Amino acid sequence: MAKGQYGGQCVERHTAFITDRGGMTRIGQLVDISRIQWTRDRDGVSTASVDIRGAACSAQRDLISKISSKRHELVIFRGSDRVWEGPIFRVGDEADKVVIAAKDVLAYLGGTALSRVWDNSYNGGGVTEMTTRFGEIIEWELTHSRTGRALGGATVTIPAWESLDPPTNILPFLQIHNFPNEARTSAKTLPFEMTVLEHLASAARTGGIDYAAIGRAIHIWDTSRHIHRTRTLTEADFHGPIIVTEYGADHTQIAYSVGQGGLYGEAVNTAHMDFYGPWATVYTPYNEAGTEGPDQAALTSQAARNTSGRSPVPVEVRVPDNSSIRLSHDLSIQDLIPGAQIPLLATLNARARNQNQKLDHLTVTEDASGETVQVTLTPATRPDSDEEQE
Repeated sequence: MAKGQYGGQCVERHTAFITDRGGMTRIGQLVDISRIQWTRDRDGVSTASVDIRGAACSAQRDLISKISSKRHELVIFRGSDRVWEGPIFRVGDEADKVVIAAKDVLAYLGGTALSRVWDNSYNGGGVTEMTTRFGEIIEWELTHSRTGRALGGATVTIPAWESLDPPTNILPFLQIHNFPNEARTSAKTLPFEMTVLEHLASAARTGGIDYAAIGRAIHIWDTSRHIHRTRTLTEADFHGPIIVTEYGADHTQIAYSVGQGGLYGEAVNTAHMDFYGPWATVYTPYNEAGTEGPDQAALTSQAARNTSGRSPVPVEVRVPDNSSIRLSHDLSIQDLIPGAQIPLLATLNARARNQNQKLDHLTVTEDASGETVQVTLTPATRPDSDEEQE
């Protein structure tokens, strides 16, 4: 820790700024930060917080008093790397302590309703890739104004986020990653039944995609692919053990995806059948919000996806959730992005094992005791052999 200009102990590695909406115009820098924490999340909205204590609070009253939640943003640098940014949602003033809390730029999608019919049903716009659907939704909803009814009944124009001054500045950084053989969708949603973020989160749970905000960029990609790959990690890269576990509950040889009216999809994995026997599992079909019931082809496709990686009995290599990781010259903070594929090698266990993981959650905290970098990993759903399309 370093001694701040107002006498207190403050963080050394991180700096934080207050900006106007869009992250382009700086209002001021927060100094003498006693604690800072920021996260990155796969399939979720990440958060950040900055604590200022003691004399540094009163010294920065003018700047702090200018902050307006949901208008201004928090931007965080780690060294020279711009690592996190998003709209401020809370400013807590406790006389001798100020806490500024923010959410990443996905929060803007949480404040944006689906304002028109989005129809990818067989009788509508046609089945398309899930990633393509959300790219079109986000671009349209952030750029098109609409009419609404004000208190008192008058008709008013509701501006689009990207038409404001300043704009949210999301679309220039939006990244839709397309691969061969992506998850497809026949979803049909109606106006105002949910927000864009709620629809995106629902699709991530059951529709075969992942999403994350990394800095100002919103990334969307197929869940069985990766958007970055790190070097192989071993026990030496973590402050704690690597665990190897065999999970019989995740094994199946036959998968059924059961729809309506007696329709079902079936997929049989004949490999290892003689050894394990005809273990079968019945799965509920992917239930997208607003989607018509899946047809025979869709059910069969879903059944096939549900057999992936389930025979032989899955063996998981993992680190305990929120384990601390050691950064190095060839493993930087910019490598630790949600959805990154991380080859993980366990050599100290009875079963040596090398398995691809993906990063679910990252938490970086710096305070009086220094900096900690914690990660949560999960096994990748299957080998990522397809190349990203241009």
